[in-house]
Amino acid sequence: MRSKISTNQVDEYIDKLSPEKQLLAQAVRQIISQTAAHLEECVRWENPCYFFYGPVCYFASSRSGLHFGFFRGKELNDTNKRLVSRNGQLPHIKLRTIEDIDEEYFSDLVRQAVQLNQN
Repeated sequence: MRSKISTNQVDEYIDKLSPEKQLLAQAVRQIISQTAAHLEECVRWENPCYFFYGPVCYFASSRSGLHFGFFRGKELNDTNKRLVSRNGQLPHIKLRTIEDIDEEYFSDLVRQAVQLNQN
């Protein structure tokens, strides 16, 4: 049985990031929480992940910033065409600065990903 890992582990993950990446992670985390507060937040595969009837989305530190990804990203209607996937990676959006964050667009992707898991 999968055990729920404390939100504190996500806090710890964010605390270990550089200040610039912390801002990005906190912004993404807030968007996810405001869009789908019922998601289970935990650390899996060494990254903060969100679950609802299976994995929905995640964020992860990258060399140049943060990746905000979706486990079923290839099935999403990516209106802004920002999801990328190379070398077997899950589809994700590359975030380098706070200006890369689009709350409305990200919320729409989270809602779509949750809907996919419900069907």
